[in-house]
Amino acid sequence: MFQRLYKIFDSLHDQQIDGRGLAIFRIAFSLVLLAEVLQLFYFRHLIFDEVPYLISSEIEMWPVLIFWVMAILFVIFGLFTRIAALVNYILSVVVIGTISSFGYHMFYSYLVISFLFIFLPVSKVYSLDRLLLKLKYSHLRIAYQPPQTVSVLSYYIPVVLGLGFVYFDSIFYKYNSHLWIHGLGLWLPSSVPQAVFIDITPILNLKHFVLFLGYLTLIFETIFLFVFWRKKWRIPVLIVGIGLHMGILVCFPIPLFALGFAGIYLLLVPVGCWRRLFKSNPAAKQRVKFYDDGECAICNRSRIILSHFDTRNRVEFLSVQDHAQQEPKLKTINNDQILTHVYAVDNKGKVYAGLAAYLKVLNLIWYLKPFSWLLRIPGLHQLAHKIYEYTAVNRLTERCSENNYGYTVPVLPSEKGEFKILNNFTLKNLKVNLLLAGLAVFVLFQFFVTYNSPLLKKVRDHMGVSEYKIIQYSEHVSGEIAKITKIYFGITHHGVFVDSHFIGNNYSIAVLYRAPSGEKEWLPITSEKGTPGNYLVGPIWTKWTFRVNNPIIEQERFLKGLRNFTAFWAHQHNISLHAAVFEIKVKKYLIPEKWEYDFLKRQLQQNWVDAGEVEWKDHVFSADVKLIEQM
Repeated sequence: MFQRLYKIFDSLHDQQIDGRGLAIFRIAFSLVLLAEVLQLFYFRHLIFDEVPYLISSEIEMWPVLIFWVMAILFVIFGLFTRIAALVNYILSVVVIGTISSFGYHMFYSYLVISFLFIFLPVSKVYSLDRLLLKLKYSHLRIAYQPPQTVSVLSYYIPVVLGLGFVYFDSIFYKYNSHLWIHGLGLWLPSSVPQAVFIDITPILNLKHFVLFLGYLTLIFETIFLFVFWRKKWRIPVLIVGIGLHMGILVCFPIPLFALGFAGIYLLLVPVGCWRRLFKSNPAAKQRVKFYDDGECAICNRSRIILSHFDTRNRVEFLSVQDHAQQEPKLKTINNDQILTHVYAVDNKGKVYAGLAAYLKVLNLIWYLKPFSWLLRIPGLHQLAHKIYEYTAVNRLTERCSENNYGYTVPVLPSEKGEFKILNNFTLKNLKVNLLLAGLAVFVLFQFFVTYNSPLLKKVRDHMGVSEYKIIQYSEHVSGEIAKITKIYFGITHHGVFVDSHFIGNNYSIAVLYRAPSGEKEWLPITSEKGTPGNYLVGPIWTKWTFRVNNPIIEQERFLKGLRNFTAFWAHQHNISLHAAVFEIKVKKYLIPEKWEYDFLKRQLQQNWVDAGEVEWKDHVFSADVKLIEQM
């Protein structure tokens, strides 16, 4: 059995494909994580302080979060990627792996993908690390191009751990859920005001369509692990998966959740699509020929740098020694002059010399255009021109060749995978074994976690074995393992949008500030319609909706939430907590057991009811709020 698995993994490891898709995944997913960390930074006092701005957390979080942002930026740009990925993972564990005051399922995807970034070859393409390798191993006679292929396993593993395991655990909740079994799994969450940003009643009124989407989601998550890796299924899986998560993006206040999962789906895009997307177009209107001294080491370095960033191949790099005489626009320039400067010639035959040539190239590469604009600013332009002229003149008087710079031609890197550890055991064999063992451990972790899911517990109850000591002990072990895997690897339960989220959670709670003048202002927690306010996005939405409130409200925890949210908002709006009064309003809804026409529209029209007020006086919080369940 093991030998068979090893052969499969060895074959997949040897199957090399273009690494562009993996690099695009690195950039896209890291941008989502960056946005999440910036949101955590904005709400850091609400999330980490015992009382926002009044009783601080045990450690100051802003330096940690700033350092985390820097690590993510290094990952995005692919600079010292392995080290940056390690730092990113450690900070992910420290910050989000240990948050216990609320749960947010995207956190767990960040953890597992951040862990994988340490080991995956995510910087082989579109990275500064690749540029550093080019500069290290290139010389005047050889332009080194580092390999940009990766094992197909580098695409499969993040999909398995980041998507497949989530769906696998989720179905053990959904098949035990009245909502999902009856096709309401998408309709009901989209029909309760406290869970949606916008009124999509016209879509929700299409009964058969929304029920179909509910069943489609259930079937899709059930079969995902078994079909995504099959080539003929990949495009349908990609379309359905992206479509479902774009629906989440539109409907629910968890946009980064939707974008993060969509980022993982980029790994299912056929690699040929990325090649075609970034394929050069010789007939493009905006193309230039760039001429420089082919015997100059500095020119060679600048050529390598510019060509590295020219992903669309808009620039053709040529040496003046070999090609200037074939360019009509350069024939009139004498030999000494043509070796002094660099030149660019566009499709219209216009010639750019010196700094202007570099600016023309920068302007052609869309993401380098800001540098072109920056270097045109008066003052900066003159400074850049002087630096260029000084370098050009110095290069003319003392040629920047390999000899006068003491340059030693580097030895090109060899294939490390063929390095022998033992007579019949190479480094590649070790990598495959470690990969197989690592994935096996993750599979075991997920099975241990899923073991305590509601459906399997129901099966054990039905079999009458739940009271056996060995079963109780196994459930205890499963729970203890789940605590560890959740923190370090994001492997946890995924009972998302099931009955327990909505049965009893049939109200919106709003907070209004009452100024001394009598004017009232709605806090951006809940809007006047009853939908989430501007604060309630991502983890802050889950904190308010499922922790501060929850289907079964614990009054002490509810009041603590009111205290922290009002203190945070007051500080953000320069409201003194020496004397501040806030009114609490509640809008109650119905939770149906079957599809209803115009349900969301009717709930949005429900009236607000006064539930009491809370007050800050000399920085001391007090509350006179009714029990929500009894209203």
